Amino acid sequence: MISKEFIDSQKKLIENKIDFLSGELSKNKTYKDLGSTDEDRAKEFEDFEEKTALGKGENQEVANLKRALDRINAGTYGKCKVDGEPIEVGRLKAFPEAEYCASHAKTNK
Repeated sequence: MISKEFIDSQKKLIENKIDFLSGELSKNKTYKDLGSTDEDRAKEFEDFEEKTALGKGENQEVANLKRALDRINAGTYGKCKVDGEPIEVGRLKAFPEAEYCASHAKTNK
């Protein structure tokens, strides 16, 4: 059984990660004025495309973290979605938004 203290610390960690990623996402939403040369414009467009691609991954991570907070509030955090058995503490430390234990994560990607 996972302790209340561990869940409380995970909740704080998850909230901090959400805050950080949300800040990073808001930075990536800005688009600079286009440069004065074709080369400048091409580079700035390339940078914008890269930020947009990174933002998609960050948006997904924020969504996963928010679902983890929902599970904490529902009392189901740390339980595998497949069989309800506890998710390994080490896995939760490394991947706080984990929904599956290590063995079921392989089959539920």
